[in-house]
Amino acid sequence: MPSSDQQSVAAIIAAYKPDASLVEAAKNLRTQAGHVIVVDDGSPSGSQDVFSELVNAGMTVIHQPENAGIAAALNAGVEFAKTNFHPDFYLTLDQDSQPNPEYVSNALGTIRRANDAGMDVGFVSASAYSGHPIPIMGSLNGFNIAFDPMQSGFMIPKQTFDRVGTFDAGLFIDGVDTEFTMRTRTAGLAVLVGEGCDIEHDLGRREPGKVFGRPIMILGREISYNYHSPSRVYYICRNGTLITRRYGLKAPSWALRRLVEEAKAHLLRFAFSPGRGKLLRAAAAGFSDALRGRTGRIPPALERKLR
Repeated sequence: MPSSDQQSVAAIIAAYKPDASLVEAAKNLRTQAGHVIVVDDGSPSGSQDVFSELVNAGMTVIHQPENAGIAAALNAGVEFAKTNFHPDFYLTLDQDSQPNPEYVSNALGTIRRANDAGMDVGFVSASAYSGHPIPIMGSLNGFNIAFDPMQSGFMIPKQTFDRVGTFDAGLFIDGVDTEFTMRTRTAGLAVLVGEGCDIEHDLGRREPGKVFGRPIMILGREISYNYHSPSRVYYICRNGTLITRRYGLKAPSWALRRLVEEAKAHLLRFAFSPGRGKLLRAAAAGFSDALRGRTGRIPPALERKLR
C-alpha cells in the first residue's frame, strides 16, 4: 500500500493501443500512488480488453472520443484527478514506462528537500531512462537542474498547474514536455532531476547508419540514429520551431543547446533514414507551418501524402 505521502499522488498514464504489459505496470504503480488514471487517447476497438483488465484491477480509465494527442490526454487525466481526488501531486507517464519501486517516494523527497532549501519547485523529472542519465544544465543548492526532460516521470505539485496551466494541447505530440518545462522555468520555478528516480522506458527504434550496406564507425563507435515516420518528423520540426520562437529570447543558451542537439539528430536522420524524400517534405511542411503559427493535428491531406 502507498504511504500517507504517496496517497496524495495521482498517476496519469496516456495510452494509445496499449498491450497487456500496461496492466502489470499499472498494478506495480498502484503500490506507490494513491490513484492511477489511464487515459485512452482514442484507441481502436481492439484495445478494449486491456482497458477492461485495468478497470478490473482497480484503475480509473477515461476514454477520449478521438485521438487528440498526448497533451490533451494528460490534461484530461489531470482534470479528472483534480475534480474527483484532489491530489497534491501529479505523476505523468507514458504507457511503456515502468518507474522503479522507490520512484514516487524519491521524487517527493527531492521536492521536500528542495523546498526546505528555499527553492520553489515546478516539478521534478526522472533521473535516468533504461540506465541512461538525462542531460542536465548545472546544479543549484546541490540539486541537478534538468535540461530538456521527457514528460514520462514528471512529478508535478498541484500549485504548478495553478500557476502555469496544463500541457499545450495544440502541440499534439512532440515538444509537449519541452514547452511545459520552459513555461514552468520562465515562471521562476525550478525544474529538478529527481534523485534516484529511474524509469525503464522504450527509447524508440534506433537504427545503424550505413553506407553501401556497411555500418559506419567513428572513433570505434557505430553511428546510429532514431528513425521516425514522416508524420512524426512533421511534428518534431514544427513544434521544435514553435518552441524556439516562444522561448529563444527568454533562454538563449538553452535554445542554442537544444538547436544544436536537434540539428545533429536531423543530420543523421536525413542522411541515413529510408524514404528521405517524404521525410524532407514533412520537415519542410513542419517548418513552414511553424512560421505561420499553425498548431493542432497534422493536416489530413499532408498526412495522406506522407504515408
